Amino acid sequence: MFSVAYVILPFSDTPPADAVRVSLARFQRGRRGDLPESWLTFHDETEEFRQVYEAHHIFTEQDKGGLRIEGDIIDSSWFIDVGNVRSEMRRSSPRQWRVRFADTMDLDEFYERFGRNLERHPETGAFGRWLNPLGRWDWWDLGGRFDGHILGDSRAGEGRGIARVSSGPGRGRTILANVENTFAEAPGQEPVPSPDVRTDQNIELVTTLLDDARAGRENAYPASLVLPPEAVEDSLRWLHDWPKLGPEGAFTWLGLPSEVSWAAIVTAAYARFEDHWAAGVAYHH
Repeated sequence: MFSVAYVILPFSDTPPADAVRVSLARFQRGRRGDLPESWLTFHDETEEFRQVYEAHHIFTEQDKGGLRIEGDIIDSSWFIDVGNVRSEMRRSSPRQWRVRFADTMDLDEFYERFGRNLERHPETGAFGRWLNPLGRWDWWDLGGRFDGHILGDSRAGEGRGIARVSSGPGRGRTILANVENTFAEAPGQEPVPSPDVRTDQNIELVTTLLDDARAGRENAYPASLVLPPEAVEDSLRWLHDWPKLGPEGAFTWLGLPSEVSWAAIVTAAYARFEDHWAAGVAYHH
């Protein structure tokens, strides 16, 4: 799923592209090995894992080599190592395996033999993952599919914008980039120019956005608004209107009541940082 965020930043000697990357870095989704350990907290998924362990499953080998998974849990494959399931089936040669793991082994053995993507908490023994609780994006592009939106000049009719400044390599981004490269290499295509982020159509003055907000113009209201680093604690910097307005602490910091509209929140943020600039980024989450 893609959304648009406006990243508010102060004028400084830091190159604009670097400033955007630094501001968004704290909100990257990831786990151990992806992000600093200090950013991570343990996300306990013991109950969900136990439900998969206690559910009835039907694993069926498909003619074309796939494995169909059915049972009490709609989507249990994220927790189950399908490769190990197929190995177990091949040992006894059934094309279909009906099993309730709780009837054949304890939870620890299930985790060791068929568990996937989960770690054990070193103190509690809970099953889960170490994740960034502030994580909001998998990858982002300056402009991207919302190219020009911040100026009120969205060019959706011309297709997805080419990423000039981005979060860097990522599996999902790479798939999209490969598609783009195929078209870019087609005969008659001009090479993509190197843009200057300072004059990019995805950069705008916050004072201009404030005028647009007061005039009720649609381009003034992104799905998320990212306040400048060090302006407030990181947990209050990413303002959002979905799935619900938040974080509430940021509204208090902006001098707003708890019951407030997204338009009022965005306008108050622009007024607080009127002497800043903003970058419009498309982010995947």
